[in-house]
Amino acid sequence: MLLLQYNWHVISLLAQSSSSSDGAGANIVFLLFTLFSYLFGSYCFYTIYEKLGEQNAWFAWVPILNNWIMYKAGDQSPWWIVGLFIPVVNFVALIFLLIAFIKIVQKLGKNPWLILLTIVPLVNFVVLYNFAFG
Repeated sequence: MLLLQYNWHVISLLAQSSSSSDGAGANIVFLLFTLFSYLFGSYCFYTIYEKLGEQNAWFAWVPILNNWIMYKAGDQSPWWIVGLFIPVVNFVALIFLLIAFIKIVQKLGKNPWLILLTIVPLVNFVVLYNFAFG
């Protein structure tokens, strides 16, 4: 009985889609930027791990394994990766991931305070490039 009284106009409004391609260009630009960001970040981290002498530097290209090698290269237990998937524990795991990244930057002979610049959009590409190739 409740279903008969429900206002179905809202659902039909939400289900409608536009057949025009107005937003298609923006979607393609977003997709290309996301793909570029992933490839650039993975290549920079791959280079960093090779500089540090890590055996499995190719882990930088695989989404979950890239955190594994970051923990390992930063002298932390790689098993903190499991903690990333557990609520509340993931905050502690993220802190250890940040500590690992700080240790990696120190091993590269860079100033760890530069990590703060990775918060700024587009500047993070320059900072990561500096860590990898500078």
